[in-house]
Amino acid sequence: MKFQKLTIHNIASIEDAVIDFEAEPLVSSEVFLITGKTGAGKSTILDAICLALYADTPRLDGTKMQGTTIDAKREVKIDDPRQLMRRNTSEAHVRLTFLGSNGVSYEATWAVARAYKKITGSIQNKVWELKNLDSGTTLTKDAEIRSELKVAVGLDFSQFCRTTMLAQGEFTRFLNSKDDEKAEILEKITGVDVYSKIGAKIYEQTELRKQEWTEAKLIVDSMHTLSDEEIEKRSCRMAELERQQKELREAQKKDKDKQDWIDTDKRLFKETTDATYRLREAVAVVEGEAFKQKETLVNEWNSTIDARAWMTGTAEASKIINKKEKELEGLAAEYAVILGGRMFAEQEIANLSDEIKTIDVLLDKEKEKTSVYENAQTIVSLLESISEGRKAIVKSTKDIDSQNLTLNDELLPALKTIEDKVRLANEALGLAEKDVTKQEEDIAAIKLSDLRSECEAAKELLRNIKTAKERIETLAESKKQREELRNNLVEQLASIDAKKSKLAAMDAPIHDAELKMNVCKENLDKQKDTIDKFASSLRQKLHVGDICPVCRQQINSELPHEEALAALVATLQESYDEAEKSYRRLQEGKNKIEAEIKTETKAYERGVKAFDKDQTVANAEAKAAEACRSCGLEKLDDAARSNLDALKASTTIRKDNLDGKIKDGEQKENSLKKLRKDLDAKRKSLQSLTEDMKKAEKAVSDCKAKIDTAKTLISTRKAETESAAQRVGELVVGEWNIDWNENPEAFGDALNMAAQTYKANGQKLQSLRTRLDNAKTYINNVTDVTQSITRVMPAWKMTEAAVASKVDNLLDKANRTSNSLTAVLTTLNSAKESYNANKTKLDAFLASNECLSAERLSELNAYKSSDIIGVNKEIVGFRNDVVAKRTLLDNATKQQTDHQQKKPELQEDDTLENIVERIDGYEKALGEIGEETGSIKQELKTDAENKHKLGNLVKEAEEKQAVYHKWSRLNQLIGNSSGSTFRKIAQSYVLSSLIHSANSYMRTLTDRYTLKVTPGTFVISLEDAYQGFVSRAASTISGGESFLVSLSLALALSDIGQQWQVDTLFIDEGFGTLSGEPLQKAVETLRSLHSKSGRHVGIISHVEELQERIAVQIQVNQEGNNSCSKIKIVP
Repeated sequence: MKFQKLTIHNIASIEDAVIDFEAEPLVSSEVFLITGKTGAGKSTILDAICLALYADTPRLDGTKMQGTTIDAKREVKIDDPRQLMRRNTSEAHVRLTFLGSNGVSYEATWAVARAYKKITGSIQNKVWELKNLDSGTTLTKDAEIRSELKVAVGLDFSQFCRTTMLAQGEFTRFLNSKDDEKAEILEKITGVDVYSKIGAKIYEQTELRKQEWTEAKLIVDSMHTLSDEEIEKRSCRMAELERQQKELREAQKKDKDKQDWIDTDKRLFKETTDATYRLREAVAVVEGEAFKQKETLVNEWNSTIDARAWMTGTAEASKIINKKEKELEGLAAEYAVILGGRMFAEQEIANLSDEIKTIDVLLDKEKEKTSVYENAQTIVSLLESISEGRKAIVKSTKDIDSQNLTLNDELLPALKTIEDKVRLANEALGLAEKDVTKQEEDIAAIKLSDLRSECEAAKELLRNIKTAKERIETLAESKKQREELRNNLVEQLASIDAKKSKLAAMDAPIHDAELKMNVCKENLDKQKDTIDKFASSLRQKLHVGDICPVCRQQINSELPHEEALAALVATLQESYDEAEKSYRRLQEGKNKIEAEIKTETKAYERGVKAFDKDQTVANAEAKAAEACRSCGLEKLDDAARSNLDALKASTTIRKDNLDGKIKDGEQKENSLKKLRKDLDAKRKSLQSLTEDMKKAEKAVSDCKAKIDTAKTLISTRKAETESAAQRVGELVVGEWNIDWNENPEAFGDALNMAAQTYKANGQKLQSLRTRLDNAKTYINNVTDVTQSITRVMPAWKMTEAAVASKVDNLLDKANRTSNSLTAVLTTLNSAKESYNANKTKLDAFLASNECLSAERLSELNAYKSSDIIGVNKEIVGFRNDVVAKRTLLDNATKQQTDHQQKKPELQEDDTLENIVERIDGYEKALGEIGEETGSIKQELKTDAENKHKLGNLVKEAEEKQAVYHKWSRLNQLIGNSSGSTFRKIAQSYVLSSLIHSANSYMRTLTDRYTLKVTPGTFVISLEDAYQGFVSRAASTISGGESFLVSLSLALALSDIGQQWQVDTLFIDEGFGTLSGEPLQKAVETLRSLHSKSGRHVGIISHVEELQERIAVQIQVNQEGNNSCSKIKIVP
């Protein structure tokens, strides 16, 4: 990347500056110096470059101050780059043109302004743009600009600052810091913070894997499955249900078959009966009279097709003959009209001949004036010129008199008056300017801007005091909340311990209850077994005095009845149920307490973890301490609040005193504003009077020019009028009723009318002659057509013509009549021939078919072909219907016979109602069996799935345990919650590489020192060649040695990412500790960068010796006591 030009406007202390890196002397200098007094704005140049490229600056990015300031009633954060806009200005911007690493030229712009471009306006949002100078496109969205800069520059903001703008202080602090601090500083200056993130991420993943393993174990412990005895019991029940289901299905099938046979028998009987009835109906239709009439109609219609065609042809030919004979009559009438039109045209020819003779006589009378009529336009134009010239001469004479009067009586006196006013206004303006200058000098002596700066500083301190007090209160509240959280955790732990004690006390009662339940169960099972196996069968055989085969004892009393035995079992069952309920109640209570202990323990552990990680108090304390430091208090102790109150009181007094002085100064400013306003008014008045004087002078000049113009016009017009009169006298000949010289306008009008009349008569004569020739030709063509008509119709020769009248398009009409006559005669003759032929054939047919008359043929002809086709379809349909219905009856009879042969064996009570009732009973029983079977299958399926899941869960828990152990081992090596362990290890190797690169620069600076670092540690030492290559700690080196080490490390760091290097490297301060030869070597080393990598080096320093050694300088000079600085580039 290569800088080209930097433009700065109203940024920090710099008002306006342009630095052209491609112009001399900067373009050819290896090293240049940016110099100036402290506070002049040297570092502002670097801020401007960063603002243009990244909309941020190193000084704001590195600030630890927080909070906001009030700018025109609008809050602005302290680290907001807009704060860099120079005070008491309305807008600011920076613009940087550069050649990107991708070979494309860009222009980056950062700008900010106040509302309405007023100094008192509220600050507006920034404007940040990146323009591609090659393509002309401009990016305006932040995300788009940052994305393009990754391609154009290749460095983000922090990387750009680290590799392009080297601050020596970072490396000096680095050399003298502890190991943890070294790792942190190295991470910051190299930007390699990934190792801390990896170490912290390993710790986080270890804790996560441990939690996953613990949760998996809990899930395995909570799974429940059936025992083998329970599975066997459910399998036996399933077999019994399947047997019952099979028996029910067989009985259901038998009844279902009977039901189907009865339903089919009823359906077939009904179908046979219906088919018989429909067949009878179809046969009745075919044998009916209407059906026979339809057959007769179809037969006659088909046999008379030709005869009906001859009848139709005869009728149509007769119609055509009648129609064409009527058309002949109409054509004859048209022919008579054509003859009358021809007579009218012959009369028009005679009239045209008479009109031509009349016009010839008129033209002969005007023959002498023909030349005048031909030149009429020229003569009229000359006459108009004579008339207008005479009028213009009269008007110009009057204008001269009027302008002379206006000049002497109005314009010249007015000019004298305005000249006097201008002189007096100039004198008043000079006095006002003196008053303004004196007031400005008085205000400058007060130094109002300094007073305002001091007052703003006091206000800022008061705001900081307020922030500090608020943060001290926040700290107290945070400590109180942390103590409450600690007490809550103690209470949670006490509750967990109490529940654990309660849980331990429940083991004995549960054990006793379980023991009691098992005893009751055993007694109940034995009693049931005794009754089921022996008592029920032996009780009837044993009597008093017999020996019991079970206990071998003599029976001394009557054995109990079955009811008594059942009562005994019931009593034992109740005892067992009560014992089981008591045991389950105690067990559920224990499970509930165990669950509560687990839940509360997890909550307690999370609370302890959150309590340990909570940095609220530490953060609040740090913020409070920082706020106190911003107020000048170094310690945050119990006296801080009272110290802040005292500081607030003294600052308030100082601010009030400054406010009074500022108020006095502002009153003088207001007075100055009024004087300036009065001065502006006088300037505007003078300007207005000056403009009025110019207008008056121009009016006098214009008036004199008008008089001269009018005199010239009179002379020109006289000459033109005399010349035109001479020419008219030559052109006008013959006798005229008006004298053209005395009344040229009237003569011109009369001449125009006469000339137009003469011309019109000539044109009319030509037109009439043309019309006469065309009319004769036209009438001859009409006569030819009428003769052709009489040749076709000789009888029309004796036709009398109609009344003579005009006929439009007479020839076209005659031609159309002739063509129509030919067409009518042709059609008429053809129709007569057709009529005679069809009539002969029809008469012969009727003679040979006496059963058919002409009237019957007419009746048959009234039917359409579609009608007969429809009737024929009906006939065929009726006959097909008979066949189809007879087939249906045969099929139904056969199906009924076949069905009777398949009749099942029916009992007396096998009615349809009884069968349906039995089927419903079977269906209900099967449904109940299906539900119970489905329930058992689902229970067994769920158990199998649980057992399968349990196996997977056990395997999953084991896998998670193995994963946890791997992460745990890795965590023991390089992981911890803050990531510091891995950061130390990795950064020690990064430091070793950096030291190796730094030594290459160190050798160019001095042959005495070499940097050493113990591998895997942060211990940096300096090997001294002048002391027998003895190594000593880097913390013991002197100021000059410290700078050489820092410079070497800084240059080594700048080599990082050479593919994205910027062509200019800036080094900020640090050269004050060098002088003489070491300083010269440092400068030469920096010069060598240009030959090695083509980079320029800009040194920011106010060291005088550097100003003598470095010729090319960018000087930042502060103007007097003003806060404004100017930039000057000198060779």
